[in-house]
Amino acid sequence: MIKKFIPIVLCLLSGSVLAEGKPPELWSWFKDLNKSKEACQIQSSYSLKVLGLENQVENEHGIYGNVRSNRVVVKCIGMSPNKSKLMVAVAGHNRDSVELVRNKIIDSIK
Repeated sequence: MIKKFIPIVLCLLSGSVLAEGKPPELWSWFKDLNKSKEACQIQSSYSLKVLGLENQVENEHGIYGNVRSNRVVVKCIGMSPNKSKLMVAVAGHNRDSVELVRNKIIDSIK
């Protein structure tokens, strides 16, 4: 599972997050859910739209986008038919902002 996480983090750190020339903050979290992978994906997409995710892209690797100056990726991993694991990673240059966005996403997906 960690090997699948590395390309996601590399995509997260590319682009506008690196534009300032200094290393960004990267905050992540894993959360076990008592719901299917599909239900996790639906709730994640909805929660990110409510949060104001811009430039949202969904593909087989997860959901990507921006919340203000932060880059966000959310991935749902199926563990069994009724269990999944949520992976959230947020990168940006403002520590408080990165932590706040990561926590809002984690709290909104149950």
